[in-house]
This record gives sequence, C-alpha cells and structure tokens, in this order.
Amino acid sequence: MHKYIFLFLLAAAFFSCKKHGQQTGCPSRACTADFASLTVNFVNEDGQMAFGKDITAINLRTHLAIIAKRNGGPPSPTVGPHLYTIATDNNKSEFSTEGDDVELTVTNVETGVTQTIAFKISGGCNCHINKLSGPIQIVLN
Repeated sequence: MHKYIFLFLLAAAFFSCKKHGQQTGCPSRACTADFASLTVNFVNEDGQMAFGKDITAINLRTHLAIIAKRNGGPPSPTVGPHLYTIATDNNKSEFSTEGDDVELTVTNVETGVTQTIAFKISGGCNCHINKLSGPIQIVLN
C-alpha cells in the first residue's frame, strides 16, 4: 500500500513540475537560459550615429504599445539616444508564436522628420523573442 502512495506522489510531483514555468497550451521544450533582446541602431545618411526621439513601437495585432522590459528591473526601452530596445524576452507573452507585425515610429532629433518602420516579431510559445523581419539599423532622414 505504501508503495502505491509513494508512486502516486512521485507521479504528481513530476507532472506538476513539468507544467511549472510553461505558458498554458505551449508544448514542453528545452530552452537555453540566454536572455534575448531586440534593438535597432539609428544612423544618418552618412552612417554616423543619429539621435531619435518620440519613439514608439506598436503591436498591430493587439494595438498596444510595446515597452521593453529589462531582465530583473523596470522597463527600459532606451540604451542610448541612438540605440533603442524594442522588446526583450520579458515581453515574449505580448507576441504570438507565429509573429506579429510591429510599427516603430521615430523622429529625427536634428531634422524633425518622423518615420515609420515595419518589423515582425515572434514570442508566445517560442523559447525567446525573435525578429522575423525588419532592419537592425535605421537611417534617419
């Protein structure tokens, strides 16, 4: 009898651990402990560092603004005035597994010209966020 109780408790512990940390409906998979983030670099037409302001990133599926969440800290979308973090693994649940279209809008500090750039970012049940399309570097006009 004690043997069956032990086996039952062992099975219950195994299955509860297997579900811990997984999103509902996501298949179980082994993921690395890496922490992914997606950034863009702003440059001018000469390839020199350029500065952007009033930067927003909108997930077109949800119509919500994306605010990059740091690992272990408060949101922090900017690394510097010429480098912008769109999203990190802490934003993974804000994106679908297949990927969502994202529009990033930025205004050139020097010229006042506003541009909109398209990206596609996946998250959801994937191990990490991933940029499926979109530039690494944005030339500000």
